[in-house]
Amino acid sequence: MYYVGVDIAKDKHYVCVLDEAKELVIKPFSISSDIKGLLELLKKLNSISLDKTSFLIGLESTGAYSENLYEFLKEYEYKVIILNSYQTAKYRDFSTIKKVKTDMIDSFIIAELLATGKYKASYISNDEYNSLKVLNRLKKSIENKIKNIKREISTVIAVCNPEITEVFPNIFSKTVLILLKEYPTATELKQASPEKLVKLFRKVKGNNFSLQKAKQVVYNATNSIYSGKAYKERSLMIKSYINILLLLLQEKEEVEVKIKKFIDTNLDTGNNSPIQNLKTIPGISDKTIVAVLSECGNLNRFNSVKSFFGYLGFYPTIYQSGKTSISGSLAKRGIPIAKHALYLAAVASIKHNNQMKKLFYDKVSSGKSKKEALIIVAKKLASIMYAIFKNNTTYNPNRVFNQFHKNSNKTTLTL
Repeated sequence: MYYVGVDIAKDKHYVCVLDEAKELVIKPFSISSDIKGLLELLKKLNSISLDKTSFLIGLESTGAYSENLYEFLKEYEYKVIILNSYQTAKYRDFSTIKKVKTDMIDSFIIAELLATGKYKASYISNDEYNSLKVLNRLKKSIENKIKNIKREISTVIAVCNPEITEVFPNIFSKTVLILLKEYPTATELKQASPEKLVKLFRKVKGNNFSLQKAKQVVYNATNSIYSGKAYKERSLMIKSYINILLLLLQEKEEVEVKIKKFIDTNLDTGNNSPIQNLKTIPGISDKTIVAVLSECGNLNRFNSVKSFFGYLGFYPTIYQSGKTSISGSLAKRGIPIAKHALYLAAVASIKHNNQMKKLFYDKVSSGKSKKEALIIVAKKLASIMYAIFKNNTTYNPNRVFNQFHKNSNKTTLTL
């Protein structure tokens, strides 16, 4: 057996090949990360052996840069595994004793780890769940950009139109955005008549912008603390930011529609499907379901709720020294998007799920902080999602703290 370690980089990949004795088969080499380089890799492997089953190829998980090489080698029927960067980093510290990191050493470490057999291959989602992950991460990226652009708008408004928040605490409502696009600064707003402001919103459905409010807005602008300095430039800045914000909001809405359509077409098989059953959990929204499934894939792949928790990163860090063992904060490793979604679901479930509400207040009463109690609720929700998906059953509030039985293989899943 030959063990091939590949350290992935943007422009070059570094390759090391070891035999079963962990000896170099050929001198480590690099290939370009294009079709020419990938074909060169095949040529090198063929020069060692034409038997593809005699190779085990390991790639360190590096997101976008490793996907094309992984798919290329799989297409040529090589056995390829993805290794989590955390386990390769830990093995590197153990193997080299000191913290040494070069591209060639990394490829050697990956190959050596494969040769020991003490590795754990990372999970590769099938096409459906991978597509869902791409869509949901796109939505998350757009949401982050929306937060950033709102922060920029708030900063400028705080200088050149601060009093507007006295009338409109939420400056990002549809009504206020229309107002700010027309009159971004207090210098411009104080020149408008209240009647003109009311007329501006006549075509906006559902707004409650009265003449009295309009008078208050103009009065506040007239008495604004804004000096008027660079008001034309700041006006342009606000208008530009608002245009970007509106475009991002539209993009987010379109992606959300595509996510729903994708789930309905590819994952939701109708009544009594895992997706439909997950929706029966009070406090669990469609967004939570999408976040968990897109990041974790098919939950049936986890052989226990404990392994599901481990993948999510729902476990405390532990410091051990001699006979001392101290549990610390929640581990930073894991799947942040799914963990954050479950945490938000925990907050919602306290309002909408009596069982989770009781669990939360029981933990607070026993001395836990509210944040610790929310994490416990989030873990409970994760375990319920796992059990419902695994057993393909609806939510039963009477069994939340009991057991779900899977008769098909006589395993019991404890919630």
